[in-house]
Order: sequence, then C-alpha cells, then structure tokens
Amino acid sequence: MAKNKNGKKPAHFGWLKLALELIVVFVGVTAGFLFDSFREDRSDRRLEQKYLESLHQNLLSDSTELNTYLANNRNNVDISEVVVAAMQRGNLSSDSALMVIQVMASYYNLNLNDATYQSIVSSGNLGLIRDFELKEQMVNYYQAQEDMRYVEGVYNDYVSNYVIPHVFNFMDFVTGEADSEFDVNDREFRNITSGYYVLARQQYELMESLDSLCLELEKEVSASVEGL
Repeated sequence: MAKNKNGKKPAHFGWLKLALELIVVFVGVTAGFLFDSFREDRSDRRLEQKYLESLHQNLLSDSTELNTYLANNRNNVDISEVVVAAMQRGNLSSDSALMVIQVMASYYNLNLNDATYQSIVSSGNLGLIRDFELKEQMVNYYQAQEDMRYVEGVYNDYVSNYVIPHVFNFMDFVTGEADSEFDVNDREFRNITSGYYVLARQQYELMESLDSLCLELEKEVSASVEGL
C-alpha cells in the first residue's frame, strides 16, 4: 500500500460501514412511510365503511318513503286520467268532478334523506368510495333526487297558483260540497284539470324511475358493506 509523505499508511475509509448505515436509514424511512400509508389506508377504509353503512340506512328510508308516495300518486293519476277521458267524451258527472277536485287540492312533499351523500361530497371524501360504478350510481341517484324536487316544486306551485284559487270559488272545504252553480263543463275547470293530470303523471313517472334507482343503489351499497 502506498505511503504518505510522513511514511504512514492512509486511514482506511469505512465505505462498507457507510453503506450499511445508509441502508438502515433507507429501510427505516421506507418502513415508516409504509406504516403511515397502511395506517392512513386503514383509516380511509373505516371511514368508507361508516359512510356506506349510513348511506344504506338512508336508502332504506328513501325506499319506504317512495313506495308510500307511489301508491298515493298512482291513485291520483288514475282518477284524473278517468276524469280527463270523461271530459273528452263530454259525459263527466258531478261526483267524478268532486272526486278529482279533492285529489287536485292535495300537496306532496317527499322526505328523502341525502344527509350522508351531502356529507361525503362537502368533505371532499367521494374519492374514498373505491368502486367507480358505485360512485356513478350514487351521483345519478342523488341527481335524480334533485330533479324530483324540481318537478315536485312545479307541481305544488301549480296547485297553489291555479287549483286552489279556482276551487275556492265554488267549493266548501268544510262540508266538501260544491255550489249548485258549479258547471263540470266550465272551460277553466277543464283546463286546470287537464294541466293537473299532465303534471301528476310526470311526477309519478319520475318517482318510479327514482324508486328503481334507489333499489339498485341500495343493493350495491349493501353488497359493498358486506365486502368490506
């Protein structure tokens, strides 16, 4: 080995020791990162499960609500459809007219629960839902809820602005009887009833579609919860 000017051997540099220290540091940092990543992923999975379980309860409640209103709305659509057909034939009876008046004077406000979905979206946690198709179904269902609220608002506005004011002119809401001067062939009554039938049918069809989306999403969420 070469000597320096003083005749001494140069100090041996510990490359192996340095390499081992670097490996230990790298392994330690990597292990810490992996542990933090694992812990964060586990936390995300717990939060995902919590969201899905809460969403499942919301959907079960929505399904019950939709089934109740579908039955009521189907009855209203059927009655108004029969009355409109009788108007077209020119043989509408006073009893049928009073029946459709009672139907038209009713309001409908679905009490659907979107609290969990809004919480997921507002907190920026929609990405926690790993199943892309499930996320797409969620977005579609709650967008359909918004559409339903809009149609429901149009329906209720029509009842408030057209049906009720007109009915007040000839209907006694205490006794449920119409004035003797009430004419079932009155043009305004015919037009209001026809308009009501169109809105009621539109509302019912959208409600049917929403119910179908609700059932499909409930099944998918239930399966996802069981798979976590």
